[in-house]
Amino acid sequence: MNARNLFDQLLKTAEAQHLAARRVDGVALARLARERAMIQDQISMPALIAMNPADRAYAKGILLRVRELDRRIRCCAQLVIDSISTIVPAAAPMVYNARGYLRGG
Repeated sequence: MNARNLFDQLLKTAEAQHLAARRVDGVALARLARERAMIQDQISMPALIAMNPADRAYAKGILLRVRELDRRIRCCAQLVIDSISTIVPAAAPMVYNARGYLRGG
């Protein structure tokens, strides 16, 4: 499979993850995370180095879009965590905040 196809699959999987996060579908999110990890494992450094400049630029564009989708997925997850802690404070999961401190629980 060529590099462009792998990056296209990576983007499709990230888009599907974002949709699952918006729907708060944990099962689909876990399945898609496994799929995405398998795709990322297939992208090797020597293959990236051997890419021509046009393919490298294409991959960079895809990775920027994937990074933005990852940010949105984290926002969806944070919204769910904040909602749970507001509605049922005792059921709020313990998580690490941005500074590395535990909160919730």
